[in-house]
Amino acid sequence: MPNLPEAWEAPVLRFSLDLAKDSENFPKKVLTLFDKHFGFRRGIFFPYYYSAFPGSFPRRGSSLSNYITYGLRYGPMYDYKDHVYKEDIFRHSSLPEHLKGKRVIFTEDIMPFEEYEHTPYGIHMMSENLYYQAVLFFYLGERVIGSMGLFHSKEEGPFQEEDREPLEYLSELVEANYQNYLRHTGEARFHDCFQLFFQDIKTGAVLLNQDMTVLQTNKAAQHISKVFWEQYRHSHGHFLRSNYQGDAKFREVQTMINEISERLTTQGSTSQTITSLAGDITFYHTSFLSSSSAGLIQTWHLMLITCQTKELPKSVDHPYNTLTQQERRIVYYLASGKKNEQIAEELHISIYTVRTHIANIYKKFEVNNKVDLLMHLQPILKEQAKPQ
Repeated sequence: MPNLPEAWEAPVLRFSLDLAKDSENFPKKVLTLFDKHFGFRRGIFFPYYYSAFPGSFPRRGSSLSNYITYGLRYGPMYDYKDHVYKEDIFRHSSLPEHLKGKRVIFTEDIMPFEEYEHTPYGIHMMSENLYYQAVLFFYLGERVIGSMGLFHSKEEGPFQEEDREPLEYLSELVEANYQNYLRHTGEARFHDCFQLFFQDIKTGAVLLNQDMTVLQTNKAAQHISKVFWEQYRHSHGHFLRSNYQGDAKFREVQTMINEISERLTTQGSTSQTITSLAGDITFYHTSFLSSSSAGLIQTWHLMLITCQTKELPKSVDHPYNTLTQQERRIVYYLASGKKNEQIAEELHISIYTVRTHIANIYKKFEVNNKVDLLMHLQPILKEQAKPQ
């Protein structure tokens, strides 16, 4: 292996073997392998938009919606996108001429660190303890098709000159596999696979574009979205967004995705569980990149959803699901044998308000007295803990 220190030979060999394995999410795999084999615990992969048509020019999306991070919180990256992207000292179009065409560039190659500390980009990165950066550029001919940033903390110190040649070697390996990955994938493949594998399974599945807009969903996801819609808004008193303008058949699914995607991205996790009165709804998120039919690199998202439903209610149409959180508290106290006056004291409301709530509960269950109400509710109440 030319240009490699002996200490790098074994991990580079293992890295190249792992890199060649098929993957739906190539950028994420690359970042993971850099950590696994070389200990780079923080990184970010920026694919550039590019067109496959002759005579076109590569361009990086101004919104930076196409990036995948590893070991970095999403919040700082959103801030970077919104506030300091134009000041990014590693933007290929802004690099000094003598650095364009290079595969590996360190922070100190661009400017002295003392100067870097006062740039908007440097201030932003250092606030996250990302003091030093090495950027690997990937090319297709003379066109940049992607770049990858590796970060060191203040404690780890700057990248060393002896790291440059091994990183250049690795960038060539990544570049070759990345070109192959882009040539052999496409948006049609993912749509076809979704139709083939996810339509009839019990796990909910939702395919989304880079803007987290629903493109396809299976029947299980549509059913779970109804559970989410009814249970989550009532049990949490949460106002769900209702300004969805897309396909009406995706409205409930899209609302569910809107709510959970914020949690996933801001917390930087790949799964999230919501405990509702109907059961635990767990969301598993993954993203991957592919070239579209027009030759543009795009981000795709796949959300898999499971719902561990409780025995009752079995149907989201059950009257219990229409109760508000306050009404559910009152039902709990009624079932516990408390009188109206005691309920009013417990909830710090007037006796007249309690009576109004009880009248509304009777109306929803189409009953006229407490005994009939509790006959309807007894199986459910056995499964429910005391409301908070």
